[in-house]
Amino acid sequence: MRAFKGRIVGVNNRLPAASQPTNLSDDLLEEVRKSLKRLKVLEGLKADRDPILTPITTPDDDPPEPSAPEKEDYGSPVARPSKVIATLLVTLVIASSLGWVLFLSHPGTVPRNAFDVLGPRWKDESATHFTFAASADFGGPDNIDSMALAVRARTAGISFLLALGDLGDTTDEAAWCSQMKRVMPELVIVPGTHDMGGSGGGNISRYVKNCPYPLSSAVMPGPGTPGYGFEYYFDYPTETPLARFIMISPGLGGGLKYNYSEESAHTEWIEDVVDNARDQRIPWVIVGGHADCITVGRKDRCSMGQELFDEIVGAKVDLILAGHDHAYARSKQLKESDSCKSVNSTGPVQPSCIVEDGLHGAYPKGNGTVVITQGVGGDDLDNVVLNDTDPQVRYFVEAMGQNANTEGALPGFGSVFYTVTANSISARTDFCLPGSVAPDGQCTADTGRVFTDRFSISDRVGDPGLSPAGGSDPQAPNALNEYSLLVDALVQRMSLPESWQSFVAREEPRQ
Repeated sequence: MRAFKGRIVGVNNRLPAASQPTNLSDDLLEEVRKSLKRLKVLEGLKADRDPILTPITTPDDDPPEPSAPEKEDYGSPVARPSKVIATLLVTLVIASSLGWVLFLSHPGTVPRNAFDVLGPRWKDESATHFTFAASADFGGPDNIDSMALAVRARTAGISFLLALGDLGDTTDEAAWCSQMKRVMPELVIVPGTHDMGGSGGGNISRYVKNCPYPLSSAVMPGPGTPGYGFEYYFDYPTETPLARFIMISPGLGGGLKYNYSEESAHTEWIEDVVDNARDQRIPWVIVGGHADCITVGRKDRCSMGQELFDEIVGAKVDLILAGHDHAYARSKQLKESDSCKSVNSTGPVQPSCIVEDGLHGAYPKGNGTVVITQGVGGDDLDNVVLNDTDPQVRYFVEAMGQNANTEGALPGFGSVFYTVTANSISARTDFCLPGSVAPDGQCTADTGRVFTDRFSISDRVGDPGLSPAGGSDPQAPNALNEYSLLVDALVQRMSLPESWQSFVAREEPRQ
């Protein structure tokens, strides 16, 4: 091969500048033809050096025809090695030359970045546990933060990524699906408000075509829907499921106006699917969709609809996973009862609707519903309200937006990782500063400076760590300035959530 390359260089150096070939691939092919010609000449010289055998004939034999040379005996111990070597040389020359031609004439065939050369796919799952990630409100094709969250999820061994709507805000659905599935093949989707075929947005039908359902678990469609990508549920793992995922599409508008009123077919379907999961003793029920209801963001109130939200909380699902607000928020554990008819999203907070404050990151299994907003998939973050001008802040224990968060840290993009067993769901955020991504997708920022949150829902949570229903109502911070809060004397006399105390700039109570 070195000799062959040397001949190419030598030939090019001997040619005058005006006669040098302008097409490198033509030059290589021409050299291949010359090499083949030389090999033929060598074969001819070899034939001249071979011994001439005079055939033994009898008078009755026909004389041999001079124009028909004898076929070479490939079984001859002298002829076989030289023929094989010549064939191998020709094959190597042609293969290497054509390889260089393709490499140089089609540069797009080489990997563009490290995302294209990831290692083998593995999943942190077994018969007793699995992991999944969830996020929403992604950036468009080639958005580095969206790509990086998928890489980190893959590295963490998650089984699948739930993409909870606003899947890139692009009309190039094929490109977005291609970039995400190249990293995370197990991508499960539902639509957002920007996926309804409106101006500048994508179309969920094309997303479904380019991001088809990737899991082995059966997909069960909602009433009168196409199923996957619109409204459906699936159990995971397939054998002996640990969780049922109910994926819904309320509050989206556009061409997808499913009716989720209190007694609608879609709402009753959700209730029946939850009841069926309980009858089958599936340990966990998780509802996922794009629209939220209670929020610390500045978006419209209860975009999923108050009636639907109350029905889901009333069914005591374990988790509601949402997006829409470009922020992160974790609620306290909520439960409807005779004293809490509705977890109202517009009026004052009802303390009786809160059965566990979650200050220590622990909730009891089967006791109520925890709401997680994770609209941090790569699109620009929204501001959040962490003071009493928004009464809904009292429903939450942790929150992060562009302007502020409950940890006094820097805001980030990413997803939430959930590890599921029969006895617990453990969750942690995986956030990174925007643009702080290495070529392999890992976060290069000091993660200690970035907002983080952890929590678990478990049947092993003891009573001493829990706040009883109807107990003290931790008060929300009262005023916001950068990442610090100034509170007046009244709020200072009340207990702030523990996770907020670390960065609240407290003043001495006024005398």
